[in-house]
Amino acid sequence: MLTTLKKYSAIVTISLVSTIVFTKAVSAEQVKRPNFVWLLTEDNSKHYLKLYDPQGATMPNVESLADEGLIFNHAFSNAAVCSTARSTLATGSYTPRLAMNYHRAYLPAELPYGLKPISQFLKDAGYYTSNDVKTDYNFAYDENIWSNSARKASWRDRKDGQPFFHMQTFHITHEGQLHFPKEDVKNVPTKHNPHNIELPPIYPNTELFKYTYARTLDNHLTADKQIGEVLDKLKQDNLMDDTFIFYFGDHGGMLPASKGYLYERGLHVPLVVYVPRNFRHLLHKDMRNLQHAYVDGFVSFIDFAPTLMKLAGLPASDKQDGVSFLGKDIGLEELKKRDTTIGYADRFDEKYDVVRSLRKGKYKYIRHYQPFNPDALYNSYRYKNQALREWSELYKENKLNSVQAAFLKDSPLKLYMM
Repeated sequence: MLTTLKKYSAIVTISLVSTIVFTKAVSAEQVKRPNFVWLLTEDNSKHYLKLYDPQGATMPNVESLADEGLIFNHAFSNAAVCSTARSTLATGSYTPRLAMNYHRAYLPAELPYGLKPISQFLKDAGYYTSNDVKTDYNFAYDENIWSNSARKASWRDRKDGQPFFHMQTFHITHEGQLHFPKEDVKNVPTKHNPHNIELPPIYPNTELFKYTYARTLDNHLTADKQIGEVLDKLKQDNLMDDTFIFYFGDHGGMLPASKGYLYERGLHVPLVVYVPRNFRHLLHKDMRNLQHAYVDGFVSFIDFAPTLMKLAGLPASDKQDGVSFLGKDIGLEELKKRDTTIGYADRFDEKYDVVRSLRKGKYKYIRHYQPFNPDALYNSYRYKNQALREWSELYKENKLNSVQAAFLKDSPLKLYMM
């Protein structure tokens, strides 16, 4: 009997020890999984940030992220308009091959078998995925691709210890914020002095254009404050050391000849990646301790989903076109070798055009399949911008030089605008 009790006691002890070890192993596994946050400002090229341009807006909260991470000099949206760009982000795939390249399609496309949005990949792997609040995809989906997608959705609704992916969009920089009446130039002062603005040579050097540019920079100040509110919540929850934070624009800027076009102002976005202290080991040894470091390698929206999957320890998907740009096996030297990005633009509301671009290093090729269409082909929403209307009027009055007039000319000879 005593021997039996001893055997039983030993079995119970082993079982308890096994349970404790298993519990600790599960907890350790949870700790090993980083959180992810994507913070997007709409309609935002890199040219509006002081991080990239001396006359850009000072964004202290974004700059604080850069202080603990990486600033990418060459980050690109593959599409120059919201729905197509966001469909690329979600899938890690080129949207023209998936019939998702038209902005405001009649019907959403069906995702091919095996291709899931990044939110679904992470959710299936045990992540809590929240989105506040914009989706704007060109593919058919249901609410289950997110744990919660709604205004004020937050990681705070997850289970204790559950890793999370949170995406939040800031609308204040959207081009619609520039649909103001001309009278605002006189009646609504800006924090940035319009007289100090140096306009790109493609624009007419007018008071209205300078004011519009200054107002754009002001909107970035507001966006930065809103971003700061999210960062404050992460700090309150003691999550900064466990969370990769990506700040970027969802495609190029809100000024005329930017959004909707494959010039640099339409595709070249800011990208800052905050690297959390507890997960620096997930990066290559020559990148783990970089702070406020500018990185020259090219990254595109097709690469964002694969990057999260790699950092989360998930196998790469052969359905995605992109590749990770962060990981233990991806050093600075390899990143520097990446010097290619592809862009596409098709129908934008009622404006129809078919354009493709290829940038290789400092060279860029833009192919217009309908060269008889001027870049400034009419779009009712876009022409609510008073600066664009003025630009068109000055062209009709023959008051523009050759560089300023090229955007409005009906000519197969297209001017490339950096």
